Amino acid sequence: MSTEKQLHRFFIRAECFSDGKVKIDGADARQIYTVLRLGPGDKLAAVDGKGCMLTVQISEINALEVVGDVVDTCPLDTEPSIKLTLAAALPKGDKLEFVIQKGTELGVAKFHVISTARTIPKIAPGKVERKLSRWKAIAEEAAEQSCRAIVPEIEGITALDQFIPSIADYDLAVCFWEDEKETGIKEVLAKHRSVKNILIIVGPEGGFEEKEVKTLVAGGAVTASLGRRVFRCETAAIAASAIVLYEMETQ
Repeated sequence: MSTEKQLHRFFIRAECFSDGKVKIDGADARQIYTVLRLGPGDKLAAVDGKGCMLTVQISEINALEVVGDVVDTCPLDTEPSIKLTLAAALPKGDKLEFVIQKGTELGVAKFHVISTARTIPKIAPGKVERKLSRWKAIAEEAAEQSCRAIVPEIEGITALDQFIPSIADYDLAVCFWEDEKETGIKEVLAKHRSVKNILIIVGPEGGFEEKEVKTLVAGGAVTASLGRRVFRCETAAIAASAIVLYEMETQ
């Protein structure tokens, strides 16, 4: 039987909870039954996506459905004090999967996939939903592994000009640009210590075009540098996320 310190964690949809009971289906049910080989009486952890973790004792189980009783509830205090959204231009290959995985582990609350003038991959409209499904599964797995209280949202793929109006939804929006020589990210954050809802924007392999940066700034973003070196787009996304979360959490 599982011990409290060894509970396997799963994110559960809101509709799976009812009157002190939890019903788990789909791939999670198959994993619990077939891979983990849990049975009646064993316990698992169910994260509700709203900041709480439920200890669930299994009462019925098969490969299609797991039913259990909630025997304990406790709040999860693992989320950053700020909400960080990362808007990243779609990179080549599976680089975005890496960014989503590591960004989730760091504490990114939302990912927005954008398409820019220098974005290389071209995904057919019919394949976008499949990509989003894959990215969401990666975020969920990373959230479970890193003890997140939520699974980050993932939106896109959105053309840059269509994305720009959403900048107004944030307290601070920072566009990282290799041609910004005067203002570093620490300087920007030092001026915005009280903000709680931050957007960071990272370009593709070839960087943003200057006219795109001007459009972002006109839409409300500020530009910032990550330092003297030029990073790969996936490195920039992870480095920027880590810096912002660290600086705003340790003020």
